[in-house]
Amino acid sequence: MKTKMKKLNDKQEKETDILAKRILPKTDFLKVIEHDKFYWNALNQALELNLIKRDILQAKCLEYQKTKEGIIDNIDELVNWSEIQVSILDMQGKLRIQQALIDDKIIHFDNVFMPQFEKEIKDSKENFDKTFKKANEILELNEDFAKELIDKINFELVWWSKLDSTNKKNEEYVLQIYKPLKRLVGKYNEKKDGK
Repeated sequence: MKTKMKKLNDKQEKETDILAKRILPKTDFLKVIEHDKFYWNALNQALELNLIKRDILQAKCLEYQKTKEGIIDNIDELVNWSEIQVSILDMQGKLRIQQALIDDKIIHFDNVFMPQFEKEIKDSKENFDKTFKKANEILELNEDFAKELIDKINFELVWWSKLDSTNKKNEEYVLQIYKPLKRLVGKYNEKKDGK
């Protein structure tokens, strides 16, 4: 179906460019988790090296603390040792938080996101063509009572038109256009019936 879309302003054009290249929640979830795990691993490595450094400095620094002169003569090394100990505690806390964050994301993804996603995908597969066709018909009508809704439909169809054919077949992109069009077509029908 060839859609007669209206030209958007520069700001809207940029927004539709962003939407056409958006991060997809299911597709990109693993990338996000991999990044979180990479950060956890880097933090863990920094912790391990700081633990070694602390152990190396500890024997000397405990000896320095036995006398006033030892403290005065080695204050920089003592401060460094103290800062490393604080840094270790901070890193241990960050590691626990990061691991909990990763675990929470995975649990939410599996138990909340995926069941809802599967339900929405099923709905979009069953109703996409009908909804897309109706949205295009509404756009063609250009009725005054629904100008705001028509502008929103146009906006959605513009970003959709910027996708390549492969992405237009991707169920997640289909869902990203289907949900707002379904909502806008529903609002249009409500307005029309209440007109």
